[in-house]
Amino acid sequence: MKRISLISLLILGLSSVIAQTKSNWSPTQTIKHKVISTVRVSPDGGKVVYAVKELKTIEGKSEFINHLFISDINNTNTIQLTQGEKNNINPKWSPDGKKIAFVSNRNGKNNLYCLNLAGGEAERLTDLKTGINDFKWSTTGNQIAVTSSDFETEEETGNKKSGNDWFFMNENFKQGRLHLLQLNKKDKNGIPQITTLSKENRHINSFSWSPDDQWIAYAHAASGGVEDNTFCDISMIKISSGEVKVIANSSVGENQPLFSPDGKFIAYYNLDEKGIWGGKTSVKIFALENGSVQTLADTPNGPAELIGWSSNGKTIYTLEPFHTSTKIFSLSSDGKQATEWTTGTKGVLSGLELNSKGTHFGFTFQNTSIPQDGYISSTSSFSALKISNINPELTNLPVPKTELISWKSFDGMEIEGLLTYPLNYEAGKKYPFILNIHGGPAGVFSENFIAVSGIYPLAALAENDIFILRPNPRGSNGYGLKFREANHRDWGGGDYKDLMAGVDYAISKGWVDANKMGVMGWSYGGFMSSWIVGHNNRFKVASIGAPAVDLVTQDLTDDIPGFLPSYMEKQPYEDWKVYDDHSPLRFVQNVKTPVLLQHGQADVRVPFSQGIMYYNALKRRGVPVRFLVLPRQPHGPAEPSMILKTAQTNLSWMLHYLQGKELGF
Repeated sequence: MKRISLISLLILGLSSVIAQTKSNWSPTQTIKHKVISTVRVSPDGGKVVYAVKELKTIEGKSEFINHLFISDINNTNTIQLTQGEKNNINPKWSPDGKKIAFVSNRNGKNNLYCLNLAGGEAERLTDLKTGINDFKWSTTGNQIAVTSSDFETEEETGNKKSGNDWFFMNENFKQGRLHLLQLNKKDKNGIPQITTLSKENRHINSFSWSPDDQWIAYAHAASGGVEDNTFCDISMIKISSGEVKVIANSSVGENQPLFSPDGKFIAYYNLDEKGIWGGKTSVKIFALENGSVQTLADTPNGPAELIGWSSNGKTIYTLEPFHTSTKIFSLSSDGKQATEWTTGTKGVLSGLELNSKGTHFGFTFQNTSIPQDGYISSTSSFSALKISNINPELTNLPVPKTELISWKSFDGMEIEGLLTYPLNYEAGKKYPFILNIHGGPAGVFSENFIAVSGIYPLAALAENDIFILRPNPRGSNGYGLKFREANHRDWGGGDYKDLMAGVDYAISKGWVDANKMGVMGWSYGGFMSSWIVGHNNRFKVASIGAPAVDLVTQDLTDDIPGFLPSYMEKQPYEDWKVYDDHSPLRFVQNVKTPVLLQHGQADVRVPFSQGIMYYNALKRRGVPVRFLVLPRQPHGPAEPSMILKTAQTNLSWMLHYLQGKELGF
């Protein structure tokens, strides 16, 4: 007898709730859509390798599996490079373009493999117990630098078996270390020799080879303490001797070091000297000859990601959000100019990668009506060339319309949001409405394809005749530093008013039935959703995911100890009042709205206890509340069955309260 996967059972269990005459975008359909996770162009610019993720049922369990594909840059001669039931990710070309190294879990852990494009099976290059975090080829191609976390010692394993596995909090935790793989030297098992380069207990986040293969620059935690993993310093190590030189070690964060093509400079990403989360960012260049530091020209929002140097060393490319799109900027290395390189492009570029010769970018692109696919562009000028078609079945399906709208808030500040229409919208008719709030708070709603799989099934809601507004209130990313910092010491203040002004605007346009409104959000969106239902009763229903409801306990139990003090500008014990005044739990006595709570039990970003507190407070008050607990899940559901269950439950909950449909759980 064949085993039935958990996803199959979920599909059967809720199919009656979400059934329609014709459904194209239900959670059970969208979770099957393929996604590209990596696009990388060969050194000569003639071929591209990319990783495609899709849902597979393996031994009765649903899993996301990546496989690698290679094609010419004009999307011809496509070949699937990997097969089977194991995951294959992060493909990278060798400098001569004859091999592709990649990470696979085919031996149980994420280890490094290499495939010769001339033929033959993939060769395993590492046998690490904890697997590979990242890797990079040396310029000559005879060495590979890898990062991997410390593995469990024999003593630790024995202590676990004997029940003697006590430990002291935040002491002796596992570090990510830098190792060197020498491809020409192999052990008796045929595995290349590996040497640990980084000796200090400082977790390593990112790194870069010098063009002469003599040095590796790397970003590492400021100290061995777990609290210092957020803000990094940059050092460089000489391969032959182990000599270490400090490049940047300010009191805040530096990351993403990149050697220039001539090896004379290191560019890096730098946080503002105040060390504020979501604060000012810039790109700096360190001159190895004299130690001078050049700060490059500002961009509208501040770079979010440092991509690489142009082949002539005169330009550095960055990627950053710009309102509801993303943009590539070219920064002159003399610090004088910052120019938008993707002028006129509307949509979301992500996974941007520059090939080793600096001639081509690989990336994914999507907008609200076009699903994600792989693209490339020459660096001479931006011209997106599509290199894949991973979901051809979506081509002719009707996609709910999404448009960018804006409104004035209470103080005259302009706020933008993405409004998704009911699929079969009729002008003059009023519809149920959902306010969807993003996380962060320095998140941003971008023009992604509306029918992607996730915890909130937007396209499915639109298929069921519901408007969805996704606003970017003050505090959001993509609108510049002043806008991003406008919610400091004011969570639930101006940002709340921005959201309510957006709701009022939608009602004033005649789109919305004001008696049939819902609100939903995860993380900071969960905070704000719980704040909203504690401050007004306009919403008939709420779905609240992983909410920070008590800011004192949130700060003292989460894994980012500097986060809330950065926003509140004080530690809790320095200003209890500001934390209490902005905690949704303090207003739970006002809540009348039925609430669906959802939270991962393994969440350390917003600890699970936050959800428990809110659930118990609502339940004791007699407020209609259900709590979907997601075992093993971190800050957002990761397992396919958990993603699907979360999306289906949200859909059923909203349709029940906004349209009177039967509740399926």
